[in-house]
Amino acid sequence: MTDQGRKLATILAMDVVGYSAKMGKNETATIAQLRNCQTIIEGITTKNDGRIFNTAGDAFMIEFNTTTGALEAAIEIQEKLTLRNKKLPAEETLEFRMGINIGDVAIDGPNLLGDGVNIAARLEGIAPPSGICISDTVYSTVKGKVKCSFINKGLQKLKNIDEPVKAYYADLKLEGVLDPRKYKPKTGGNKLPILAIGILMTMIFGIILTQSWEPDRDSADFKRIAIVPFNTGSDDQELLNLATGLTQDLSGSLSTASKKLNVITLPEEPNDLSKLQNEIDARYLINGNIRKSGQNIRILVNLIEMTTMSTVWSKKYDKKFTASNIFSLQDQIINNIIDSLVGNGAVLAQEVAKNFSSSGTQNMSAYECVNFVRGQYFKVLSPEMHSKGLKCLRKAVKDDPEYKEAWGLLGHLLAWGYSLYVPFFQAVDKDGLSEAVTAVENAIRIDKNYARAYATRAELLFYERDWEQMMIYAEKAFELAPQDAYTMGQISYLTVLSGFGCKTTQIVKEQFNVDQDACKRLDWGYQRARLAHELDAISSMTFENYGLGHYYYATNQWEKMLQIYEEVPTPKFHWWNFLMGFAHHKIGNKEQARYHLDIAREAIMSITDKPLEKLELRIEVWNMLSKFEDARSILKTYGWQ
Repeated sequence: MTDQGRKLATILAMDVVGYSAKMGKNETATIAQLRNCQTIIEGITTKNDGRIFNTAGDAFMIEFNTTTGALEAAIEIQEKLTLRNKKLPAEETLEFRMGINIGDVAIDGPNLLGDGVNIAARLEGIAPPSGICISDTVYSTVKGKVKCSFINKGLQKLKNIDEPVKAYYADLKLEGVLDPRKYKPKTGGNKLPILAIGILMTMIFGIILTQSWEPDRDSADFKRIAIVPFNTGSDDQELLNLATGLTQDLSGSLSTASKKLNVITLPEEPNDLSKLQNEIDARYLINGNIRKSGQNIRILVNLIEMTTMSTVWSKKYDKKFTASNIFSLQDQIINNIIDSLVGNGAVLAQEVAKNFSSSGTQNMSAYECVNFVRGQYFKVLSPEMHSKGLKCLRKAVKDDPEYKEAWGLLGHLLAWGYSLYVPFFQAVDKDGLSEAVTAVENAIRIDKNYARAYATRAELLFYERDWEQMMIYAEKAFELAPQDAYTMGQISYLTVLSGFGCKTTQIVKEQFNVDQDACKRLDWGYQRARLAHELDAISSMTFENYGLGHYYYATNQWEKMLQIYEEVPTPKFHWWNFLMGFAHHKIGNKEQARYHLDIAREAIMSITDKPLEKLELRIEVWNMLSKFEDARSILKTYGWQ
């Protein structure tokens, strides 16, 4: 096989129930009926933007551009084939089983290979006749978006698939077809062995517990854990930043445990936790509070099982308020949480301690600076906070040259200082990007598996238009942290922007030097943007949706573009207002367009004394948009010169 790359894809696998027996009884009639069914399948597939990439006898493997499109196509195919069967003698009817999965696949010419495909095929194998079985990743994407309810079948042990997969049956309610509630897949009965806390711990340690699992016991996802910011009971900004930092560090440590663990960091604790459980489908929630008195600090941490709202584990820590104590506490908290999830095992606890040990820093001012950037700047993206963050981060890496988070954030802020603000005010010029490269390389030197540093290195290469090297670093970041919404969000908006213009005219392509691989990067970024959006279940990060938003810009899907930016509002950020203004203009909402573009102009004029007509838009960004003249003409319409 010549591996031409990888991508995230939605796969539909389907084949005929009892095909061999039917062929044995009447080969000619069975082949004729299969051809008739194939015509129906091909027509519905094409209508829903799918393609059949492999067939073998009675089996079809189909790739779809969207997950909802895959499920809608599957439902329509089953409905039409069921109606067709009613008109045929029993011996000539053909029933299909179907399985649908979203997963990473390898591209081999027109064919697709890998676990993403294999899981779809195995789900098809446990589906009822004329039924559809979907994975939990598909379910989390389509629920509420299609006219179909689902039956939770819990964790299923699939043949030749290492980890159990949570599965659902589509409740199609087709006349004359077996009710899926009454169907039991032939996988060893109702009770299936599970791995410690489903998939979470087996991905790290490969330890199988001697428990059994009732598939329909509950619907919460074992791979998903929610963390809410620790409550401070105070308006003290330093304490609030500490709470944000501790929350993010705990999230990062848990994510390190498994590439398939989805840790959702929420912006705040909701009033109704039961509603949150229904929204994000997480099994566990981590919350707590922080109190400071003089030189001492008290931290309370809770691990809550969300299906019952019961406390699995809770502990109070009292320490002197020093940076080294904070990082030591983080390790203790993570180890106690993992021990509680697994239930026993001192050996396991020791293994976790090695994996989760936080190098951190012993310099309190450096730690406070990192918390300021994470706790304040990233929520507002203001020029003033950007300048303050750069200043303290430069000092932080001098005070502690082995603090990877400080180096990584310094590189990130330098990159954004170049792209978000220049030439509106002089934050970082192009020569200053070399400082960012040095910062990122130091972060990687300290931790060669630091995914977010690789993502920032990809961003710096974006500004150099070095697409080949940019993709190498972006793919490395994806390999290291495929379940980190932060990393996926960053690499998705970069790669989508680098592919702008590939779907335009040849004249535009030549004008803006759009290369032949631009569409590959655009589509690769789109797949990661979809993943980031799914991982960040409630859009808790300001920039996570920008990959999807930019993709909709590139493909002229203005309504979708508007919707995606509305999910992550940053009302004082000029670039957000630019994009909202353009989307409103394109769909004819001129007053809303003027409102957002006026705010963008006011924001820019508040940070520069340069006359408006002398300002130049960020050339690298607008060239990527490949709508350079279009963007300028829109601005002129609303009073920009």
